[in-house]
Amino acid sequence: MTAYFDSSVIVALYHQEQHSPEARRAVTAQATVPFTMLLDLEVRTVFRRMVGSKLLTARELAALLSQLDDDLASGRLMRPPLDLYTVFAGAEVLSALHASRLLSRSLDTLHVAAALELGCKRFVTFDARQARLAEAAGLKGDDLTRPKATSRRG
Repeated sequence: MTAYFDSSVIVALYHQEQHSPEARRAVTAQATVPFTMLLDLEVRTVFRRMVGSKLLTARELAALLSQLDDDLASGRLMRPPLDLYTVFAGAEVLSALHASRLLSRSLDTLHVAAALELGCKRFVTFDARQARLAEAAGLKGDDLTRPKATSRRG
């Protein structure tokens, strides 16, 4: 696994949003997409909250969750083994080093720690603050909302 995709990217992959095209491009470029227990809980919770906020119907929720389960069963999303005690310990270290300067949130810190534990090199997100934390932790932080530099010749 080379890239860890934050829940913001996974949600945009399944639910049409402003940045869904960027999420699809980033995810389809990877052979393996890690889907940790942290991501699973957060993504499913986001979808359920969308029902409560009237952004999804119960039927649409069922379809999204079914698609998510199908992608897990097919291996498109992979559940890597992850020692949560190690992840939480790593997150505490990241928090001590960076939270006061980067204003990192707990769950964001846990995701970055999980990416490190999995040996990922790249952290893909729609959250600039989380991308900065990933970079501070030694990962390539890839904020998909940031415009990409283009090459000019001529």
